[in-house]
Amino acid sequence: MKHQMRSMIGKMKIKIPAYTVCIIGIILLQSTVLDYIRIYNVKPNLIIVFTVSVAFLNGSIEGAIVGFFAGLAQDIVTGKLIGFYALLGLYLGLAVGSINKRLYRDNMLVVIFFTFISTIVYESAVYFLWSFRSIISGQINLLYPLKEVILPEVVYNSAISVFVYILVMKLSRAFEETDRK
Repeated sequence: MKHQMRSMIGKMKIKIPAYTVCIIGIILLQSTVLDYIRIYNVKPNLIIVFTVSVAFLNGSIEGAIVGFFAGLAQDIVTGKLIGFYALLGLYLGLAVGSINKRLYRDNMLVVIFFTFISTIVYESAVYFLWSFRSIISGQINLLYPLKEVILPEVVYNSAISVFVYILVMKLSRAFEETDRK
């Protein structure tokens, strides 16, 4: 029991700084460089892709924690409502992580599929919650954001998910290797 507890604490000493650096790097990329790499005036959401990758590889608890803190960082950078993206990230990490035990983790198509579905759900929730009053009053066309923003971002995130997943997989293997030592 003591060995397991020591092992768990040892893992966390490595994972927390590593995930913190990843989240800060993603937020910096998201708010600077990716503004210049827009396709159809849409940029990828690396927060979603990173959260999906971590949750898929490491489970719901780790996915929820990473999703929460990545979302909180996004809340701080966007300066809108603190906690909005944090809760979305938390729920995204929980949902994807709860499914990971049943699927083969090395299959890239599964990761692309989950990124695809997660982006649709996440961005639809963002749009719906930010535009709730306008939607209720009938002032907004619901097909416009789906066609012009959400679907291009879904394709973009799905393509980028391959590279992010490979990086997260290497990071997870490095954590496991460190744990073995």
